[in-house]
Amino acid sequence: MRNLRWRSAACASLTAVAACAAVAGGALAAPSKSPPGANGTVKIDDRPFDSHPNNEPHVGCVFQVDFYGFDKGNYNADVTFTIQPPSGKGRVIRTDRVFIGEDAAGGGTDLDAERTYDLNWDVFSYERHPKQGFHIKLDVQAPGANGKIAKKSKVFWARDCIDP
Repeated sequence: MRNLRWRSAACASLTAVAACAAVAGGALAAPSKSPPGANGTVKIDDRPFDSHPNNEPHVGCVFQVDFYGFDKGNYNADVTFTIQPPSGKGRVIRTDRVFIGEDAAGGGTDLDAERTYDLNWDVFSYERHPKQGFHIKLDVQAPGANGKIAKKSKVFWARDCIDP
């Protein structure tokens, strides 16, 4: 009889521990609306400009960079455009700073900022690919919550550039 009571108590304890672990695990796995840290993404947007979070890797020399889901705070993103082979070899052609901390990180569809760039004057001295245009890399570094730095990159082609 004593052995049966011990087994029942042990079984009840294990069931309670398993239930608590399942609840805690579920709470940890639930997505957060504003996770702490280096949040955000960038998208290259061709004309006509829109607020859809899609990336367009072939754009004209005038295009937008859209900033989505960055943390709330006094945060500015440092933007760097670098010419890439076969157009050139790693030379910075433009830098900028964009305020991105207006609201909390809301995921990949929360538009925080957009900036229009015209790289016609920046690329004219580099090698133009006959079909693709100019090969360019966008690098964005943005501070976020808890002192973390979000580092985002995109490589794209800019075509239809004019010789100024």
